[in-house]
Amino acid sequence: MASKFDLVIVNGTVVTASDISSCCIGIKDEKIRALAQSFTDDEIAGAEVIDAEGAYVMPGGIDAHVHLCQDLKTGPHGLGGECADNFETGSRSAIAGGTTTVITFATQTRAEEDRSLIKVVEAYNARAEATGSYADYGFHIIIVRNDADVLENELPVLIQDWGISSCKLFMTYETQRLTDSQLLDVMFAARKNAITTMIHAENGDMIEWLTDKLEGKGMVAPFYHALSRPPLVEGEATNRAIALAQLIQNPILFVHVGSALGAANVRKAQTMGLPVYAETCPQYFNLTWEDLKRFHSPTCFENSKMICSPPPPPDNSDQEDLFTGLHNGTFTIYSSDHCPFRYDHPHGKPTGVLEDEASMHGESACTGHNIQDLLSRKEGAFRFIPNGIPGVETRLPLLYTGALAAGRITPQKFVELTSTNPAKLYGLYPRKGALMPGSDADLVIWHPEKKFQPFRLTNSQLHHNVDYTPYEGQEFINWPRYTILRGKVVWANGEIKGKPRDGKYQKRGPSQLSHGLPGHDRDPHTVAAWLYK
Repeated sequence: MASKFDLVIVNGTVVTASDISSCCIGIKDEKIRALAQSFTDDEIAGAEVIDAEGAYVMPGGIDAHVHLCQDLKTGPHGLGGECADNFETGSRSAIAGGTTTVITFATQTRAEEDRSLIKVVEAYNARAEATGSYADYGFHIIIVRNDADVLENELPVLIQDWGISSCKLFMTYETQRLTDSQLLDVMFAARKNAITTMIHAENGDMIEWLTDKLEGKGMVAPFYHALSRPPLVEGEATNRAIALAQLIQNPILFVHVGSALGAANVRKAQTMGLPVYAETCPQYFNLTWEDLKRFHSPTCFENSKMICSPPPPPDNSDQEDLFTGLHNGTFTIYSSDHCPFRYDHPHGKPTGVLEDEASMHGESACTGHNIQDLLSRKEGAFRFIPNGIPGVETRLPLLYTGALAAGRITPQKFVELTSTNPAKLYGLYPRKGALMPGSDADLVIWHPEKKFQPFRLTNSQLHHNVDYTPYEGQEFINWPRYTILRGKVVWANGEIKGKPRDGKYQKRGPSQLSHGLPGHDRDPHTVAAWLYK
């Protein structure tokens, strides 16, 4: 007689986005089949059994903002950033941190060969298939052009054939940003196809102007990256993007909101009933401008390890407002924005020196140990440093330590932010992000808190392909004990158990979150409703 279940979790404190209960979970053929107060001996006969020992059992994490296998070689000498993690190493790091699904970015460029979004996706998918993935995965599409025929003809194909139901647009970076008119073109096409529009909201003109002024004063070391992007840069851009979205009634999500000013703009729009959502990330709760002076001196190039965009807030006063945003629903999702660049690779952080003419004057080309010698003598120029830090593995443990265990959010809110809302926003629910019969058996089981020994993190404990972590030395009070992907244990007690081909590509549907209050789409003061007649 065949076993009723393949895997059973007993003695768990089972947490969903709405409830907490003490129950058991039965898994069969990659799916959750039953939740019950208990199972009989006959029901669990032949099944693998995991005793959660009273610890939290949650839906597997969904990290909807992960950069893998991306090239950002936009520097004057063709260097620029090259993501340190491919799908194998990045997803390995994900499962070790309790994340079972990642959504990454197929990136269009302005080169003519990237005009077709379909070809961009096909080329990016080949990179994923080349290595395989430990975690399930899907793609967003980054759009940097407003070619009318491509938007008209290819967006429906991306939805139908690839299940890509989200696009990302930029308001900064010379090689990627769109003008307001171009933003409206893409947002209008996205709305017609029920594609969720993600916005990187920073005012590119303000950043360029401030960068020029800083360079004029010789203020080019990594720390000054923060001064080129004060919170007002995000505040202005979020406010402008909300107005654009309101004009054509297009639901939007702001990625990596890191300032109280940006969060306040989002909250105001939500109070008005607009379909405006926001994502935030661990760096904005754990780092400040002071961390850009962490290494040796404010002008030390090693501080480039801490550069991300937007930068963390100036001080921890913003962090209190951001915690409030987690609590009150201003933030819909909590992602890592894992964007990894090595410090020992010419296509990583060292491009901030290698691309800088002043730093390289009188220097010969160098590699390996010679790069480290060069970096120790030069402060580089922040303009050329790739923006991004690693964080896919530490995302859930940081939120557990800093918010859940500290009483700033409930266990239900933790699940909502890290799994259920990403699944709903990006068309994966209830296949993902849920613990109910028929859902994929994706779970993360934590350690019983009283049995876990807090520790201080070192990079050697992580599983990414990056030679540093911005959270080195930070204390963690819990870590995933088990990660389960569609019924298979892929991480257990500090060891990788899965394989690079365990992950499957996930086609997604439209967002299941609100499209705004009824009636707001007909107000002639703010909406061009005639567009849809």
